[in-house]
Amino acid sequence: MSTLGRGVLIIWLFVVLIIQSSYTASLTSILTVQQLDTSIKGIDDLKNSDAPVGFQVGSFAQDYMVNELNISRSRLRALGSPKEYAKALELGPKKGGVMAIVDERPYVELFLSTYCKIAVAGSDFTSRGWGFAFPRDSPLQVDLSTAILSLSENGELQRIHDKWLKTGECAADESEMINSNQLRLESFWGLFLICGVACVISLLIYFGIMLRKYMRHEPKKSLRRFISFVDDKEPPKNRKKRSMSLPASSTATAPMTALDVERPARPVRNGSVIDIEG
Repeated sequence: MSTLGRGVLIIWLFVVLIIQSSYTASLTSILTVQQLDTSIKGIDDLKNSDAPVGFQVGSFAQDYMVNELNISRSRLRALGSPKEYAKALELGPKKGGVMAIVDERPYVELFLSTYCKIAVAGSDFTSRGWGFAFPRDSPLQVDLSTAILSLSENGELQRIHDKWLKTGECAADESEMINSNQLRLESFWGLFLICGVACVISLLIYFGIMLRKYMRHEPKKSLRRFISFVDDKEPPKNRKKRSMSLPASSTATAPMTALDVERPARPVRNGSVIDIEG
């Protein structure tokens, strides 16, 4: 209701407006980045497109894509090192590179542990994994299978995987990218600081005004009287004038006389009359 309150409210409205605008801009950028992402979502999109596809030199991925996936051999590009992988993906199909690279999962994870800005599109399209070949009825088959199962159950295989295929540089880059794209409380500390300073200044000004009025109108100084004075929001001098004027207007100074209200007599059934006297 006061001018100071309206000033604080206006500052809060600006803060809310800026926060809403920042959230809208962040959401728009996220959706824009998702739309600008590659159109390849899996192996089916790669089969239906005409973009070149890379594979590792000497890998069975070439024959697999030609025979199993029916991808034309003319679309395949042989790549011999992780640097060639990264360069071909960076160039893209329009500049002599490739749209995607098809390779075995362990090689892909080893490549991604070094080049963090490249990601896997889709899921694995074959369930065939690596294995150890033994002669038929070999006694080592059971022992090795039991050892691998034991390592998988106690989590040792996952620890080996994280040790050799995940590096600290990629984890740091991913965390920095996530932190840079998120809106946190620290992003708006300046707005909250301005709003807090405005609230404190308004409270101090209001406190100074009420203290000045209290010192002017209250002869006796005490904390309880000051709290009641602030709560009433009205100087006691005005209240005193009003309380003194009310008895003066309500108390009549002229002599009071009794009034007789006379009404014509009204007959009743029993023959008596009623006289109303006041």
